[in-house]
Amino acid sequence: MMIPSAPPTHDLAGTTPRPADVLALVDALAAGETLTLRLDLASARAILATLTAERKGLFEWSPESDGDALRVDVTRRDATPGSKRGVFEALSWDHDRIDAFELGAFAARAAGDLETARALFERFEVGLFRHIGFEEDLLFPAIESAAGFPPHAGPTAVMRAEHVEIRAAVRLLHDAIGDPSADAESLRGRLHATLGPHNEKEERILYPMADRALPGAGPDELVAAIQAYETS
Repeated sequence: MMIPSAPPTHDLAGTTPRPADVLALVDALAAGETLTLRLDLASARAILATLTAERKGLFEWSPESDGDALRVDVTRRDATPGSKRGVFEALSWDHDRIDAFELGAFAARAAGDLETARALFERFEVGLFRHIGFEEDLLFPAIESAAGFPPHAGPTAVMRAEHVEIRAAVRLLHDAIGDPSADAESLRGRLHATLGPHNEKEERILYPMADRALPGAGPDELVAAIQAYETS
């Protein structure tokens, strides 16, 4: 099994990158292509603001903590400038991005490369926990408000309960992925038994519900808030 290749990384941490230079990097991407930026927090906020203002609707943006900096995956959308965003597209993209790290981690483990397996699983874990965080802090309350059901009932309550199971399964795998004596495949099966159906329910039911229920520019504004979401 091949280990997925990483997108090109531009390490700009410790510098003050010129917005024009970052815009040029994003403009050079073909639709569907990805680059990774490593940025200080203040620079990441400034670059996101610039992209939002000058390349609205043209990019996906997913930041993750990387020690003293942020590592941000930026993907070029196949869209016209100024396009409004939808919850389904943006969050389904993040599902696929995160799942690729888990797939790569187990491919590396199967190849005997435990160091790469650990590194990729760390990205999977950080990305997934951020995704869960913005769903619980931003997406679910927005849906509950728009659709008129309380947090303890309805589809968001089910999703929150499943998040608890998913977090527990990921934490069990955290140490096992790099331990050749651990039964990581069994633990992986436990994770997939919850995560796969969970993501499917979100993509078939919850995300389309958000796009329908949020009024006017609500989905676009929610995606912008999700892109800017920072974990503590």
